[in-house]
Amino acid sequence: MIGARPLTRTQIKAVLHNTASKRENALMTLGFCTGYRISELLSLKVNDVISKTGKVLDFVTVKKTKNGSSRTVKLNSDAQKAVKALANQVLSNPKADHNSPLFLSGKLAKGNLLKAISRQHADRLLKAIFEQAEIFGNVSTHTLRKTYASLMYHALGGKLEKLQVALGHKSI
Repeated sequence: MIGARPLTRTQIKAVLHNTASKRENALMTLGFCTGYRISELLSLKVNDVISKTGKVLDFVTVKKTKNGSSRTVKLNSDAQKAVKALANQVLSNPKADHNSPLFLSGKLAKGNLLKAISRQHADRLLKAIFEQAEIFGNVSTHTLRKTYASLMYHALGGKLEKLQVALGHKSI
């Protein structure tokens, strides 16, 4: 998204402090820790992040990315805690199972199936959280990805080839 900007570490902490639910916390944490696009995050199912025995997976794979390939990212301890809390909440729903969306909507899809929140809903949620954290300006769902990219760029010592792989881009 043109104009979306990355957040500083202080702003990340403020944003995470202002999440009101396990779903919001997991969405923000996974966005900051994986760099997945919002559509990739919303496509995650419970079984993408947690095993049938309840163990949080070390790695998360999104099967359908923008360029048609899959991308796997290692979860840090913060992301693992956030997804475990959310997955347990989702699985407490009597209609949910391990194939249910991780980021559940309050509405049901056709056939009384559980569905994920929409990109538009996620955008509204994130903008409200940014506002509560007093972060204004060019922020959107893509801010999560840009923040990840900025953090990774510095962690990788400015090596663009490695950043390209981390973001799942076909070219620099």
